[in-house]
Amino acid sequence: MLEALELQNLAKRIVKKRLPSIHLDSVLAEPITDSDGEAALRITLVLMPESADAISGDDGLKLLVAIRDALFREKEERFPIIEYATADDVPYEED
Repeated sequence: MLEALELQNLAKRIVKKRLPSIHLDSVLAEPITDSDGEAALRITLVLMPESADAISGDDGLKLLVAIRDALFREKEERFPIIEYATADDVPYEED
């Protein structure tokens, strides 16, 4: 399993490659349990305010698939649950 810092760096690389117009403040990652009781990952993309409305539904789906595929290549089996926030909305603290 990948560590939080590795997950954060992977997500940052993918966002930069797939959505270069999006400006990230940070990426938070934490292990969670999904609705089926399986291990999963909560990945919160903390956006700069000017990027808060810049991600369309298609962009979000493509980003989820790209992150999931990258995790799979790294032998990470936990499913990513992607959330978006601004620094004012961050649902939990960065480690």
